[in-house]
Amino acid sequence: MLPEIMYLGFLFLSVTTIGIITNFFLFISHMLYVLAGHKITSLTLIVTQLTLVNSIMLISKGVPQTLQGLGWNNFLDDVGCKVVFYFLKLSQGLSISLTCLLCTYQAITISSSNSRWAEFKVRLKQRMTLSYLFCWVLNLLIEIPISVSTKGPRSNSNYTNAFDNVFCTAEYVMGIYLIMTTFRNVLCLGLMVLVSVYMVLLLHTHHQHVQKIRRTKLSPRGHPEIRATQTILLLMSTFVSFYALGSIFTLFLRYLDQKSPWMLSTAIFVSLCYPTISPFLLIPRLCRPTCNF
Repeated sequence: MLPEIMYLGFLFLSVTTIGIITNFFLFISHMLYVLAGHKITSLTLIVTQLTLVNSIMLISKGVPQTLQGLGWNNFLDDVGCKVVFYFLKLSQGLSISLTCLLCTYQAITISSSNSRWAEFKVRLKQRMTLSYLFCWVLNLLIEIPISVSTKGPRSNSNYTNAFDNVFCTAEYVMGIYLIMTTFRNVLCLGLMVLVSVYMVLLLHTHHQHVQKIRRTKLSPRGHPEIRATQTILLLMSTFVSFYALGSIFTLFLRYLDQKSPWMLSTAIFVSLCYPTISPFLLIPRLCRPTCNF
């Protein structure tokens, strides 16, 4: 009979493999659409970057957890810990930043021409490349301290402490790093909530307007922008749900029960859920990437 740690290893292997395959499929689908000569929108470019970031997250977190569950201990040296942990934190920062950018872009895109958002539409389309670049450069710089402070591997191979974060220790993290990452996360989450409420109100107004129009085949689900907005709202709510759940588990482990291997495994599993599930929310909208993914 396999030990419990092996079952966890197979679980992480399944989740990681499914997530990488689906993100790769979504990424290749959009690349083939571009190579075919079709025009690609900024919305699709953000989604493509998200698939890349999700894959990095799954590889840097899911693969090491899987290897340890299958019996490979202390397979990362000090340099390996620094590299893997840096890419893990970078992908997490980019995930929340790009998801926030995606929600904000769509909120401005669907705003009416006479709203206060309208004046930003043209500017936004012209400066989207700068927005992508800003997100990547900012997160690349923010996460530098985590690679400096990370050490490894852990000398203790006892399974009672199994499935620790990439089996490495962060001996010292600068206060300025914690302030910057906390500010980034709170700002992005706050913006996502605000623009999501705004988009929900717009969808509700659109639905009421359509209901008043007689003898028309138009419906809230029939318009490409409406379908895209509904998809992004679903993606955002999924992200926030798993982020909140993961934060609860992290706080519980840090302040209440630091030696619970099952709680730690659950926290890691929750952190892998969003990058695995998000492609399934986007793939059904792949028929026309320029409109609704």
